[in-house]
Amino acid sequence: MEQKTDYDYDFWGAEAELTKIKWFGLESIKKVRISKKYRISEIDEILRKKRTITEAKLLISAKKAKVQTPFVYDIETKKRTIIMEFINGTKVKDFLKSKEIDKKVKRELMEEIGKKVGLLHSNGLIHGDLTTSNILIKNNKLVFIDFGLGKFSNEIEDKAVDVLLMKKCLTSTHAEDNKEYFYAFQKGYISTYIKGSEILKRALKVEARGRHLKESDVISEYIL
Repeated sequence: MEQKTDYDYDFWGAEAELTKIKWFGLESIKKVRISKKYRISEIDEILRKKRTITEAKLLISAKKAKVQTPFVYDIETKKRTIIMEFINGTKVKDFLKSKEIDKKVKRELMEEIGKKVGLLHSNGLIHGDLTTSNILIKNNKLVFIDFGLGKFSNEIEDKAVDVLLMKKCLTSTHAEDNKEYFYAFQKGYISTYIKGSEILKRALKVEARGRHLKESDVISEYIL
């Protein structure tokens, strides 16, 4: 049963509408995939249904990989909807930007994030939108949210792109300390993922190619 509350809010993203609701008395998020008018309607329906199911499976599979995510309470495939746990936590983005928190603690947090991403990739889970806004801190634990662009894959390139998304986020959002944060992330990543170094090497190649640079121009930013 869905019961709205006084503190409901609506949020429209590029892919979905998020609404805070009460679901059988539990604070929850209702995520509805938005129809894309530029797509042929039949293809749009298939894609939205597929991505709704994939996201729910990723959230559940991440837990099995020992990475905390919101609990999935219900899936309504016909309505392209997921009902999931509402996480009342602090964004890693805000934690890293805080002037009151010691940099050593921030580096330790980034290392822990790297460990968790290593666990995801070890189990063939790609987040797809790996940023400091999509990881929350609740009760001193990391909670990964928004797997809406994610997928199941063991392709090296897919994992390298996931790593690069985090690197780009750190560069753009946390520019002052981005290099030390990315080093800490990599340290954690290779500690939990046996193929981590291989992925980092590919990330280096993908970044150099995308920025039209030589690998030697950015190699100092990687642990290889």
